[in-house]
Amino acid sequence: MERHVALVSTEPHDELVRYLNDLGFVVRAFRTPLGAPREGTLVWLTDPASDDRMVIDTVRTWLSPKAARRVIVVTERPVRLKEVIEIARGRVLLLAAPVFGWQLVDALRDEAFAAR
Repeated sequence: MERHVALVSTEPHDELVRYLNDLGFVVRAFRTPLGAPREGTLVWLTDPASDDRMVIDTVRTWLSPKAARRVIVVTERPVRLKEVIEIARGRVLLLAAPVFGWQLVDALRDEAFAAR
């Protein structure tokens, strides 16, 4: 089973993309979540300039109540984005930046998270 990941970041993360690809994930990188395909898991590496309300609204739009989409948001301000978790319980994971590649892999492979 292919595990699709849309990796969103304003900065290039070629090493992370290669790392995830080497572990069996099908990764496509994007500068904004608006162009990301609506399948699999959206991994959004937000930057300090990201508007919290825009992040919350974008996650809400990207998820669909009927689809098996999931979102991992990596942010330096996790407390300010707690509302994003309430959008779709169990389908949104919030990680405090910075994260290592293995932490993302653990989150992507988490059975409880993946089963939703």
